[in-house]
Amino acid sequence: MATAKLADVLEAARSLSRDERRRLVFELDALVGQEERGGPSSAEPLAALRALSGTAHSSFTDLSTNKYAHAAAAADPED
Repeated sequence: MATAKLADVLEAARSLSRDERRRLVFELDALVGQEERGGPSSAEPLAALRALSGTAHSSFTDLSTNKYAHAAAAADPED
């Protein structure tokens, strides 16, 4: 029975326009994402990434972290 339903869906998908098929694929991908996350899907593709923005932190330091100390050392003519 599920196979027959899938065949019906595929047959209907063949009659869709290119934009409608693209939307169908997007909606199906959203369903898969919802099942994996266990939460509601979003109509906006980057919503999950935006929700994570600002939540990561690194303790890595580089030149820009201490730029004034490095600039002062570079400008010191006695070195």
